[in-house]
Amino acid sequence: MDQIKVEGELPVALKKLVGQTTIESKKIVMIQLTAIEYYQAQAGMKEGQWIGIADLVAMIKLIADDGAEHEISYDMLGHSSKANIDYLNTLKSQLEAKEKAES
Repeated sequence: MDQIKVEGELPVALKKLVGQTTIESKKIVMIQLTAIEYYQAQAGMKEGQWIGIADLVAMIKLIADDGAEHEISYDMLGHSSKANIDYLNTLKSQLEAKEKAES
């Protein structure tokens, strides 16, 4: 199965430390998970984490200025703006509609 994806831009940038370089970007790509990836993401959750945030974290990658994709952490997204969560939930709906249209 080809993974379906959509790109977007967060309202508030996320920051990630990669080596000794800080990447700050609003650009993301959201990828539709397979069933196994979905359950693996939930199995990796820690006590006190929210499924809604963990699901989004598993689905998105932060895109650096050079085009490289980077995984984000639960804390990166969880401690960012609520506007980011709202935007990602809307983007998730678009991704699901795209998957439905392509199947």
